Amino acid sequence: MTICQKIKTIKQIRPASIALLASLMSVTLFSISSLSHAQQNLPTMGEPAEAALSLLEEQQLGAQFYRQIRASLPIARDVLTEEYIQTLGTKLALASGKAAGRKFTFFVINDPSINAFAIPGGYVGVNIGLITAMDKEEQLAGVVAHEVAHVTQRHHARAFAVSSQYSFRAAATVLAAVLLSQASPEAGQAALAAGIAATQQSAINFTRGNEEEADRIGIEVLANARYNPAAMAESFDILRRKNSLNTSNSQLQYLRTHPLDNNRIAEARDRANNQPSRPDVPQADFQIFKARLAILASDDAVQQQRAFQAQFESKPTAGNLYGIALLHAGANRFELAKEYLDKLDELEPGHPSAILLRADVLTLEQNLAGARKLLNELYATYPQRYSVVEKLVQLQIQQRQLSQAMRTSKRYIRSSNNPHPLAWRELASIEQQLGQTASSHESLAHYFIGLNERSRAHSQLQLALQHVEPESKDELRLKARMNTLTSASR
Repeated sequence: MTICQKIKTIKQIRPASIALLASLMSVTLFSISSLSHAQQNLPTMGEPAEAALSLLEEQQLGAQFYRQIRASLPIARDVLTEEYIQTLGTKLALASGKAAGRKFTFFVINDPSINAFAIPGGYVGVNIGLITAMDKEEQLAGVVAHEVAHVTQRHHARAFAVSSQYSFRAAATVLAAVLLSQASPEAGQAALAAGIAATQQSAINFTRGNEEEADRIGIEVLANARYNPAAMAESFDILRRKNSLNTSNSQLQYLRTHPLDNNRIAEARDRANNQPSRPDVPQADFQIFKARLAILASDDAVQQQRAFQAQFESKPTAGNLYGIALLHAGANRFELAKEYLDKLDELEPGHPSAILLRADVLTLEQNLAGARKLLNELYATYPQRYSVVEKLVQLQIQQRQLSQAMRTSKRYIRSSNNPHPLAWRELASIEQQLGQTASSHESLAHYFIGLNERSRAHSQLQLALQHVEPESKDELRLKARMNTLTSASR
């Protein structure tokens, strides 16, 4: 399977890095060439990052890169997975004290290699391989906090500022190489070999030289988020150990772009000692997250069953109990699934992921009333969790309660500061079934806005205009929305 094929299900593949490089290089050149005339008067070395690349332009560039990533890399498209990593990342971004005016997007890539990276505009990707390598949530948080620091300290814009003194096109090439060296070292190296001059190499060294700053800021972020700040050094130790056990002749991907040595680890420990110590956070959420990812990323359910069963017999945890129950549910062994969910409830009473899985089992058993009761109770406690709203709306649709499903969807969207884009797509489907064609197209426009697909959003608004009365309030609202989209795209 090549990188350009649509990834519709989660599968174990490694991205074709060189193909992605060509794609991202073209995006970078296009993005930077579209900057204003004044912006193209590139600054000299030493001027602040804002002079080289404004925050808005950085966000626009990042959005274009992320569209390419969504189309080209195997992103884990699972609501519970997205919810966990976004919640963790948002907590860290807020703890940085520099999240104002920024929208952070955190995502998981279904790649077994150990890697994580940030791109401009607040987009942070973490490979399943790195998540699997971590033993505790705070260790994963240490890696994510480091990437958040790259964003808040605007290291990409700084790299652009340094490289821009050489030429406009060289600046674009260097920036693309810097970004790709984070996501894929092979692709970054290919870009360098393709023609980056020795003077341009200093821009990449400049960016990598900010690793110490990202460590320092990241440790502060961990402490502010009430994680144990020593977790940063713990994650470094794990990565170094994994690298020593690596049977290939090359370093782990993450270590190629985030080099580790004894001094860096010692400095991380010293910095952590200067922060207030924190107790370890509860691990049930992280364990369930890892178990779900392991199952979604694997094509061998039998092997997964054996692995979780062996772990359970050694020591029952929320992760292995959830994993066993999920595998039994997927194989239609409903009684066994409920048996392990009961054990999980004894260990972690009322865990929302366990309740959602139990509701799934009841739905598959056609016990819709039982599933509805569970979901209503969960929704009353977690009305802002899209994982809960999604299941409740799906059940309401299944029971042909479309008006109720529409009300539930709208209530979630109106009360959420950042609703999941899928909520808009679900609402559009419901409205279409109810014959509300204009509203359906308008909701789809919101869905595409959530994905930064502004041209597709504009097309949906044009379709919505065809189904409203001329000179009505609806027409005025839709035209105003279209004008806003057009202005934002300039």
